[in-house]
Amino acid sequence: MSSARFAALASRVARGVSRLEREEICCGDLTLQQFDTLRALRDAGPLTLGAAARALGIDLSTASRNLALLVKGGYLKRSRGKEDARQVSFALSKKGTGCLDSLCCDERMVFAAVFARVPPEHRAGVVEALEVLATALTEQPAAEPAAPRCAPGKTCG
Repeated sequence: MSSARFAALASRVARGVSRLEREEICCGDLTLQQFDTLRALRDAGPLTLGAAARALGIDLSTASRNLALLVKGGYLKRSRGKEDARQVSFALSKKGTGCLDSLCCDERMVFAAVFARVPPEHRAGVVEALEVLATALTEQPAAEPAAPRCAPGKTCG
């Protein structure tokens, strides 16, 4: 298989998952990024602004804006450090936990429906391929030469 075909298929899958997340999973007044923020806080426990930004792979200003909106909406609670009052951490509130539980349930149901549409004889292979792809997307690459980048409007060769 060529890398061009892989790129086309990976983009198609990413767009499909993004559409499912926007249209069928995330609802109400939360954006998908805010949903991811709630999930990161559930998984890691209380986080500072910097730790939240690193966990989400976003810049500090975006993390700050998302955290402030989630606090304002009652999804998170903010607390000052006991030893250093300048340090602020964020944790899920009762409302945030309930919302996250509901959205994660919706997410599982949506993806279960997609999985049910995969022919039974291909399910194990699809899961294995997704595990390999997820690992490739999240592991740090070894020092490799950077892939060529195309200028806008130009075709990569």
